[in-house]
Amino acid sequence: MRQLSRSMAVLACAALLAPLATATPAAARPKPVPKTAVTVKIKKIVDGDTVDVTYKGRTLRVRLLEIDAPARPACWSKAAASRTAALLAVGKGAYVLRDKEPKDPQGRYLFYVWNAAGTFVNRSLVRGGYARTVLDSPNDKYIKVMRADQAKAKSERLRIWSGKCDSATPTPKPTPKPSPKPSPTSTGGGGGSTPTTSPSPSPTPTGGGSGNDPRFDTCAKANAAGYGPYYKGSDPEYAWYQDRDGDGIVCER
Repeated sequence: MRQLSRSMAVLACAALLAPLATATPAAARPKPVPKTAVTVKIKKIVDGDTVDVTYKGRTLRVRLLEIDAPARPACWSKAAASRTAALLAVGKGAYVLRDKEPKDPQGRYLFYVWNAAGTFVNRSLVRGGYARTVLDSPNDKYIKVMRADQAKAKSERLRIWSGKCDSATPTPKPTPKPSPKPSPTSTGGGGGSTPTTSPSPSPTPTGGGSGNDPRFDTCAKANAAGYGPYYKGSDPEYAWYQDRDGDGIVCER
């Protein structure tokens, strides 16, 4: 009887984890998302590398694999959490993929996560300097590309690699500039002042839906506002700009 009870407990645990090991059918699945990824819904953003998702009526706490974002109240922790919230909108769908080990010692599920638009969130956070990459052994499916992304972010001194704290030097955000009022023109004859031409307001970035960055007229403007680079096949923003050298990267810094 004792052996039977132990066997039943093992089967119950396997039944809980099994649905997350295989994919659920998805109509309109973005191309970059692996076919074996499972569809979930974002319930809550906990911090830069931790989110709550719902799957078949259950709430699961998810730790994004192979990354470590600053924890509150450290420098860049708020920026990292905000970026994760922009990429993974609460109430929207997302895709998760497990590796070899499904949970960490705290009981959180360990997943690679793609948002509804197909952005690989784990890599995006590392590439943008919002998080560092770590090896969650034995989970190592994307560790090589993540380390390459981190090396590039470090060389460009992005955010956590800038040597500065965002509370003192926040990342600039593009804002539209109002048109200045024209100077009054003299009505008298001779000696009158010349009317001043009002400059056009700076172009306002567009886009930003589905967690994407704002869209600018040129990469130079995107870089000046703190955005980029973007990679072919993983960043939807890549299609907005011209890849002149054909290296699969646009808006390099």
